[in-house]
Amino acid sequence: MLTLLKNRTLQTIASANFFTTLGVSLFNIILLTYAKNFPNPHWFVAIVSVVTVVPYVFGGLTGRLADQTRRKTNWLIGTKVVQAGLYLVLAQVITQQTVVVFYVVVAINFISDLLGRYGGSILTIVIQDRIDPDDRQQVMGLNASISTLVEPLGQTLGVLIIAQWHDYALAGIVNALTFIGAASCLLAGRSAIQSTPKVAGRPRHIEAWPVIQRVMLTTTRMGAVSYLGILMILNVATMSIDAILNLMFIDLASRMPVSYSVAILMVNVVFVTGSVLGGITKNTWFDRLSLFQLLLAAMLTYVILLVVPQLILILGGMFAVGFMSGKLDPKMFAIMMPQIDPHLTGTVFGTISSIVTLAAPVGSVGIVLLYNLVGATAACSVMIGVSALALIWAVMAHRQ
Repeated sequence: MLTLLKNRTLQTIASANFFTTLGVSLFNIILLTYAKNFPNPHWFVAIVSVVTVVPYVFGGLTGRLADQTRRKTNWLIGTKVVQAGLYLVLAQVITQQTVVVFYVVVAINFISDLLGRYGGSILTIVIQDRIDPDDRQQVMGLNASISTLVEPLGQTLGVLIIAQWHDYALAGIVNALTFIGAASCLLAGRSAIQSTPKVAGRPRHIEAWPVIQRVMLTTTRMGAVSYLGILMILNVATMSIDAILNLMFIDLASRMPVSYSVAILMVNVVFVTGSVLGGITKNTWFDRLSLFQLLLAAMLTYVILLVVPQLILILGGMFAVGFMSGKLDPKMFAIMMPQIDPHLTGTVFGTISSIVTLAAPVGSVGIVLLYNLVGATAACSVMIGVSALALIWAVMAHRQ
């Protein structure tokens, strides 16, 4: 582990990830708080909840662009500079709390997140190209742990800025500075994240879907359609839970012992804490579970969250979901990576991300509309049905 921590590529990626995650997490909670202050806050909070997940749908496109990018390092650093510039512009307009400005702010945040997905695809290619196969799982786990550890720090900073100064423009400036910090880290470690010429120059003519089918069958013992379909449904449930909680906390504000922003912060803190512990621990009871059993446990947790909407149980459930997610993701991607042609890394992982998240915005929109038009009970009932659908599909795929 100590040897790995001295790896210059890991140090560069991790340090840039620290600053990027700090800025993104800071502004996500700022944006929710900003939306909550408008008349009819349910609508504006719902828009923020949906738009923040839409960039994941474009993973296939951003991944392919990353594969086809010749000077990956230059473009990676450039995206951070552009993101910093976007938030400096945002800081100039966000002080005007009008509906038009709200949509401008959301659009800027969306463009920044899309650039972040493109940069993330480039970093995945760098890991495949620069990190030894035996070390990839640890590198991906450590990098993911940095994200999950820094996220509550950024959210806390966002809550502090609003609580102490009530200054949304200041939040935009701080976010811009974090992206400048990320660009500086990448610039300082530039030589450690350069892709080799063979990765940049070989023709790209291999189709991604046959590769995904083969890799999924080998890795999960399920067909690609079944496994990705189950993950898609689970992702709809996860994203919808976030949207439901964002709206539910508005309704429960008078009965909660903490403020709206603090409640969201607490949920995110326990989720990312669970993710970190799941990623770094070994020989736990969860480690003895198969992938299928972990999926069933995750779905059961979603049902509990939706049936009993109490803060303490929500916190416990989100910790469990985070813990299981921390077990699944780094291991699965590390196993898959050696089976993927280097020239398709961004495309394959981006396509998987797109497929898994494809229905998330639609599901979030639908559940948000149902929540606003009918009520919390109807929204929660639908999500229980969605979780049950994923459970039935998982059982059928597992028997095959």
